Order: sequence, then C-alpha cells, then structure tokens
Amino acid sequence: TQFVIRTVLLAMARTNAWHRADRISGVCLLVLTSVAEGLAGYASGTELYESAGLQSGAAPDHLPGMSDLDDDVGVQLMQKSRRIVHGVLAPADAPPPPTDDKPRPVDIGPWGFDIEGMDQKLQPGDNWVDYTSGEWLKKTNIPDDQSSWTAFSSLRDLTEFQIRDLLEQGATANSITGTLYAAYMDEATIEARGLEPVLPFLEKIKQLATASDFATFCGETLFGFGSSPFGFGVGADAQDPDMNVAQLSQDGLGLPSRDYYLEETFSKQKKAYADYIVLMLGKIGWPEPEAAGAEVLAFEESVAKVSWSVEARRDPEKTYNKMTIADLTVKAPGFDWAAYMESAGRVPGNAPLVVSEWNETAKDGIIGIAAIIGSTDLTTLRAWSAFHFISGAASYLSKEYVDAAFGFSKALSGQETQKLRWKRGVGNANRFLPDAVGKDYVEKYFPASSKKTMDELTSLLKEAFAARIKNVAWMTNATKEAAQKKLASFTFEIGYPKKFKDYSEMSMDKTDLFGNLEKALAFRARWSLSQLGKPVDKAYWGMPPQTVNAFFEPGRNRCVFLAAILQPPLLLRRR
Repeated sequence: TQFVIRTVLLAMARTNAWHRADRISGVCLLVLTSVAEGLAGYASGTELYESAGLQSGAAPDHLPGMSDLDDDVGVQLMQKSRRIVHGVLAPADAPPPPTDDKPRPVDIGPWGFDIEGMDQKLQPGDNWVDYTSGEWLKKTNIPDDQSSWTAFSSLRDLTEFQIRDLLEQGATANSITGTLYAAYMDEATIEARGLEPVLPFLEKIKQLATASDFATFCGETLFGFGSSPFGFGVGADAQDPDMNVAQLSQDGLGLPSRDYYLEETFSKQKKAYADYIVLMLGKIGWPEPEAAGAEVLAFEESVAKVSWSVEARRDPEKTYNKMTIADLTVKAPGFDWAAYMESAGRVPGNAPLVVSEWNETAKDGIIGIAAIIGSTDLTTLRAWSAFHFISGAASYLSKEYVDAAFGFSKALSGQETQKLRWKRGVGNANRFLPDAVGKDYVEKYFPASSKKTMDELTSLLKEAFAARIKNVAWMTNATKEAAQKKLASFTFEIGYPKKFKDYSEMSMDKTDLFGNLEKALAFRARWSLSQLGKPVDKAYWGMPPQTVNAFFEPGRNRCVFLAAILQPPLLLRRR
C-alpha cells in the first residue's frame, strides 16, 4: 500500500494532467500520508518558527531529538526524513549532533518531489529501503541522546520547546503543570531526599506474608510505580465499542517481549537485564541481591515461556474472551483474583471482563501465568515486587537511581546519553498531566485558522473520495452504495478533543516531586475506573493534543489529527 501511494504521489508531482478531484485528493494524500507514515521532517526558517509560536528573536538553531513520550525501547529505526512545503515534498538535512540547547532553522527548499535521498543505482525490487532512502541513510547519524531518528523528530523537539515555555510560565503562576515541572527541575531537593520517597512501599513489600497479600499489593500499585503479572484497565469493548468494559491481559516481564528471554539473539540484552536486577536490589539493601536477582529472572523466564507471542496477541478473535472475576477464580487458579480486583479499584465480582490471552486447552497466557505465581515462593515474589517498584520509580529519584535506570535502557535502545533535564521534565509533565498541558498548549499554539484549514482539507478529501467511488468501474452498484454509506459515517476530528479532564481539585507541591506523581497517578486511576460499565464518552481522546501524531480508530470510524502535528512544516499556517 505504501509503495502504491508513494508511486502515485510521485506520478502526480510530475504531471500537469490533474483534474480538480485528482489535485485535491493528491494534496490531501500528501498531507495524510505524511502524518501516517512520517514522511515529513524539518521546520524551516524564522518565518516558520514565528508561525509555530516562537519569537523570531529567539529563533532556535538546533533540533536534537524526539520527545520522551515516543522512545521505542529496544528498537532503532531510521526512516527517511522528508518535509512537506505547501503539499510538496522537499529534502531534509541530516540531524546535527545534540550539542546545543536550541533548535536550528532549516531553509525552505524548492517545490517538487525530493529524489536526492534515494539510491537510484539500485533496483527497487532488490532493496526497497536503500532504493528509497539509501543516500539519506549514508549521511544521517542518530544523535547520541536519541534511540532513533525519524521523520517527526524535529517537529517533536520544536513542540518540546513550546511546552517548556508554557511550563516555565506556569511555574511562575503556580499552575499544577508548572509546579510539577518546577518540582522535577529541583534537583537539589530530589538529591537530598534520596531513596526516602519509596521506603514505605519497600517496607510494605517486605511484610507481604501470603499469596493474597501479594495479589493485593499488585492491585494497589497497578496504576502507580509498582508492577503486576497482569495488565488491567478500562476501555471500549471491541465487540460493543460504545460501552466501556474491564480488560485483562498478560504482563509481568521487565524486558520488551517474551523473545528477549527465549531467543539467543537477545542474550546480551538478557544479561544486561540480569545485571540490572542485581544492581537495583543491591541499591535498596535487599538481602542477598545476587541470589534474589537470579530468582527474579528465573521467575520471569517461566512467565515468558507461557506468555503469548506478539503475533498471537494481534488476533482480534482469540484475544476476545468475555467472562467474570468468578470465572477467573475457577479457571485460572494460583492467583487471588478477588483480592487483586478489589485493591485495584473495587471491581465488582460480576462485572464483565474481557480477557486477552486465554486458552483453556493449552493453559498458557493468563492461566499459565496464574499457575506459575501459585507455585512460586513468596520470597521470590517479594524480590520481584521490590525490583520492579524501584525500577519504575528510579527516574524520579536521585541521580544514583536515574543513572542506573538509564544504564539499563541504554543496553536496550542504544541511546548513548540522557536527554537534557528540561526535556525529561517536559516529558514528565506530558506523561502525568497530559490533558492539563494539552489544554494550555492548544490555547497558545493552535490557532483557529489551522483548524479551519484542516476542516476544509478533510471535507474536500471526502468529496473527492465520494466522486471516485461513484465513477470507479470495478465496483458493483451494491458495493458502491455500501462504500458511500461507510464514507458518510467516517469522521475527522481536528486539533483537540471536545473535553479535557478536569484537574481543578488537584494540588501540587514544588518540593515534593514523588508526592505530586502519586497524586497524578491516583487521579488517572480514579478517572479510568469511573468509566467502567458506562457508555464511551467520545468527547475525550486517548492521546493528548500536544503529541506529534495522528491516529485512526476503526471501532469509531474516525481519524484524529492532533494539534502538535498541524504546524509547520506539515501545515503552513495562513496569515
């Protein structure tokens, strides 16, 4: 599909024989394809920075990397970076090394379809990646503070600068987002507190005396810094997308997937993980950290063996298994499900529950993990809980723990250096108060003209698509009628959601980062659980508007373009 789209776009760019519908849909395809595939790259020049909301006098001169929210641990992808100027592709520069604290202006290039980054000496059927991107790949290096360099990296960085401005202003005005950011940036206080913020949790772990205690603790910390052998949440029912339902899935692994434990290919990463477990247990004074670490790893290896593969988890039919907590208790013994669900959020025992990895014949997935927990000594389960809690909290503690956590992530991602503190602070605010940051972001950086432009563009796209369906020769009349009906129900949502979550009752403290994060996590848990059994409120989005992204929701037949992606160079704003 991507090959066809790109070939069509290239042909469109090289011909003047477009009629109106073709020209409209061609421009729309250029924009929509760039959003979905990441074909756009750098913003350019003072004019673009002013259009994006930055002052020309402070025009940044370097764009070093992506947002913390978009790190893909364990995967290093390099995609050909391109940018769109008035709907036409032009070449993008290679990323400079991350030595400065400011983004760098990039000149607007000529109109046309960029072919300079291609290696046209090759045949596309022999090596498609190098054919389309070979020359770009030769001259492009991944910056040291990045695990990857993609087409959206520069735009994400520009958005980080915008959000930093908002947070710094908010810190002066004592907003919750600004206060959270200020607390994160107060390294002196964080260093002085050291391990103190997590000591009550570690002490509670030491006191776990029964299997029910373990299940209860997993539920209590499920939405916090702890870990759980199972993932639990509330979301739209895949077979009844207008209603929210409780959802349960496999979890419990500290490495990205089961393959990291079972495949020789990942032996180095597995060894780094084993060392990291021992290191973190040692730092919190856990008894016999080396022996305990070996037990934790062996436990996770057992879990990995019964976990479903990534491929199996993509099957929408096999991963839809509706039941109740009572069914789990009978069919997946070994774990105290009632205690877990009660502590996670007082989920009623008769509440419908969609379970993902469920096979009563193979007894793997959820059933297999529960059985392993039931046969594992509490000493190991306590060590497992302690390790995952300190690992989850490490990035918000003193430098000793931050560096230890980064050392392990480096082994997975290849990222050589940590991002600047303020960039991590921006990511932290985005992660814990997404809607509060998003509301401020939209008010300052997303003008009404951008929304109007996209509303017009997407409306024209639907018109052009409807015309093509009407005139296409290979469809029967019945098929055309069904296609037009589905197209009519397709919606675009632009910029920001109709509703933002209300944080008005939340307070933050500039001297207590960890306490602030606990409040934010508790708010998130309460809000999510409050939706259980209720109709899906489509006025909310699952991704905040300050994210450089767009997404399609098949269950709702809608495409959403977030505000941060609708800025130069992807969308040049009208003056």
